[in-house]
Amino acid sequence: MTLVLLSLLLCSTCVGSPEEKSYGIEHYDLQIAPDFGTRVLSLTATINIDNPTLQDSFTFGLNDHYDTVKVTCRSSPVTIERADGTITVNVSKPSAKLRLSFELKGKLGKSNDENCDIVADSSLFLLWSDRFYPIDFNRWAAVRTELRLPAGFQAIAPGQLTETDNSGSTTRYVFESSIPTINFSVFADSRWIRTERRVNGIQMQTLLYPQSQKFSDQIFKTSSEILGFFSSVMCPYPFEQFSFVTIGGMYARRAFPGFVGYEPRYLEKEFTTTGHDAHETSLLWWGYTAHGSGPGSFQWTEGFGDYVEILYDEAYRKPVPRIFERFRAEYLALPVDQDVPYTELRGNTPQKIVHGKYPWLMHLLRYTVGDSAFARAMRLVFTRFRHVTYSMDEFISTLEEGCGQSLQWWREEWLERKGVPDITTSYQVEKDANHYHIHCTIEQRGNVYHMPLEVGVETPGGLHVEKVHLSERRGIFTFESNEEPTRILLDPKRWILMKETSGK
Repeated sequence: MTLVLLSLLLCSTCVGSPEEKSYGIEHYDLQIAPDFGTRVLSLTATINIDNPTLQDSFTFGLNDHYDTVKVTCRSSPVTIERADGTITVNVSKPSAKLRLSFELKGKLGKSNDENCDIVADSSLFLLWSDRFYPIDFNRWAAVRTELRLPAGFQAIAPGQLTETDNSGSTTRYVFESSIPTINFSVFADSRWIRTERRVNGIQMQTLLYPQSQKFSDQIFKTSSEILGFFSSVMCPYPFEQFSFVTIGGMYARRAFPGFVGYEPRYLEKEFTTTGHDAHETSLLWWGYTAHGSGPGSFQWTEGFGDYVEILYDEAYRKPVPRIFERFRAEYLALPVDQDVPYTELRGNTPQKIVHGKYPWLMHLLRYTVGDSAFARAMRLVFTRFRHVTYSMDEFISTLEEGCGQSLQWWREEWLERKGVPDITTSYQVEKDANHYHIHCTIEQRGNVYHMPLEVGVETPGGLHVEKVHLSERRGIFTFESNEEPTRILLDPKRWILMKETSGK
């Protein structure tokens, strides 16, 4: 994903039900041979299916621009139906183990999601959402990828590079993943410089354009730190290796199975300002290790996943990324009727809703249940749903189990309602012989929310923050201060989703 929200596939464009349990995909074998002269892509895909319920129909996403499509099955005759970016394979004699073989050929033209050619003079751009292979958006599988490329090209695909053969003008690359993954992307480029290292037990590499190579050392240093932190928060790093790649033609940046891709100019901007990437790296967990299912799931999964980037920044005393603060401010300024329920999130939903709301809901949850309970819940999510999708019901019930308490309030009030709390505050100050007593009244207009809050008491000596919890329409909270308060600030750290009117 980029912070300009990708046109991630919507549930309406996904094939099959995310909750479908009737069969599994055990393995993909992809053989890819682009013709850089004619721009034609030839691809064969073999899919091994575990089919205990003897299902006889299988639907995959497939690019409409393939003009040659042949599908066979060793154990049964098949028929195919193609429509609207999908292919359905009907098997007349289903069995518990099936192997479907696809032979595909066509000129795919430009990517649907990025403004670049799929086959260009110096690059190959095979993005999962362009459906360049028969893709199942909800089932994890191991994959072997073989590419035949002109000499001088480097390549990246899921898993690790296991074979390289050079024969004259052609190079053959083989990548294999032993770990199941989902939504494969494959790229190749003649301009990359490969640098490899092993850092803290993780095999790492950069594949960078010459103008970006100066950031290689910085990428190794910062990414190894980020991978270590995320591994402690969620689960151990879930791929065979970590790669960082420059990809021309992308808008900004994206995450892929086991690697992160940046447009070169965006890499220059990011690594000369923040100095690291935590956002896309977090999606290696929140997207490629587990992700939600159902309407809006790609978006709310990513929005929740944003929060681990904020956790990293907090742990290493870095500021919250300004773009998250900007999206939060834009979301709070949004009229209620323009808010979007989580079930209606789509690829074209404004970023201020996805990135301005969902990470802050995770912060609200953590603040309420406490750090230890929140940490248990995060680890439980990635233990239980590793390499599978989960519904919102399953996600929340797992959070409840990890936190040890009901989160019905969080779901009903913060997830399922449109808008945010509308708060008014006022305060009075009384002085006795030793202290100032501040009586702060906080009132909710409109819907009532369970709200963890921070109240800042500012004095000449500094700012002291008090924690309170408001679950009724009106609450009065009393604080003591040795100095006369100069200001009372509600939510001084600016993380609560609310609109406020204050007075004295």
